[in-house]
Amino acid sequence: MTKRALRSSRFPVFTSLVRGYLHEDFPQVHGSVLAAVAAFCADASPDERRQLVRELETLVKWGATRPTRDVQSFVTKELGSRWEPASRDEILEMLQAVRTET
Repeated sequence: MTKRALRSSRFPVFTSLVRGYLHEDFPQVHGSVLAAVAAFCADASPDERRQLVRELETLVKWGATRPTRDVQSFVTKELGSRWEPASRDEILEMLQAVRTET
């Protein structure tokens, strides 16, 4: 897994999060990345939250061996996000926040 490219089709729930909650206006709407994640979790079903945990775990594992720019490129180009993670740690913080919601 760590050497192959990721595909957006493996991240349907994360794609919904980044496109629907981490859009270009998320700072004005939610205030922060973690607040946007909390809003998503409040709207998501328990199954969607569990799936998001799995997807974020995959992304964290994949990103652990890659430069931050690869993670950023995946999120913005492959998933179509307007938000760009500042670091791999931001994805890890997101994962930890979602775990507390499940």
